[in-house]
Amino acid sequence: MERLRVGPDSPYITARRLGLNSLRLKGYSGVDLEIAKGTAHALCGEDGSGKTELLLTLAGRMLRTEGSLKVGDIDASHLKGVDQLRRHAGLAFFEHVNDVERGLRVKTVTSAELSLAGKSSRRAATEAYLESWGLAEHADHVIEELDAYTYDLLGIALGMAGDPEVLVVDDIENGLTEHQTLKLAASLRDLAHDTGTTVVCGVTDYDLAAQFDSATCLSEGARAQRDAYLRGHAEREVA
Repeated sequence: MERLRVGPDSPYITARRLGLNSLRLKGYSGVDLEIAKGTAHALCGEDGSGKTELLLTLAGRMLRTEGSLKVGDIDASHLKGVDQLRRHAGLAFFEHVNDVERGLRVKTVTSAELSLAGKSSRRAATEAYLESWGLAEHADHVIEELDAYTYDLLGIALGMAGDPEVLVVDDIENGLTEHQTLKLAASLRDLAHDTGTTVVCGVTDYDLAAQFDSATCLSEGARAQRDAYLRGHAEREVA
């Protein structure tokens, strides 16, 4: 796969007044982004703020209706560019988008994903891949038996099976403890730094967004959270 090019001083992902709205769908509007390559970026907003739609746009699964989007050297403001971007982007689990059959075993789903990525999907290769993600002990478990943390981690692992240049992740808070959520955020940050993959993750809590390399607020509520966070940290620094 040809790698996406970007200048040494240029953001890897650039969006200007990006929007996705139609008669059937009200997604997001007026989003500006500048995300550096190989970093982990948070999109912060409450449910209904357009996080999921924006993440899918950044992964080449939805076409914007307003503004512009460039990822590396791809102009994803039109269908041809969206098709190109899709080949370079990976998805963790998105409800109603890439759900897996919950009655299948972890090793079965992983083997299939490796095969789709053009990699060896034999038993040894599948076990080695799961081992690299700390999931080897769950290889024979059925998807529906997994706890929320392991399920989310598996989604990230499967999203990385094709060595994407962009990985999008939606919701690492639902059903998890604060410790588990922070652990996943740290894993995504390390993943970006270690592999050069640009990671974009949707969150609802700005305290969590602040754990990423950079963050964008998608709503007034998220901006209010950010302002409160910054005031609190400024007060502690003064004290």
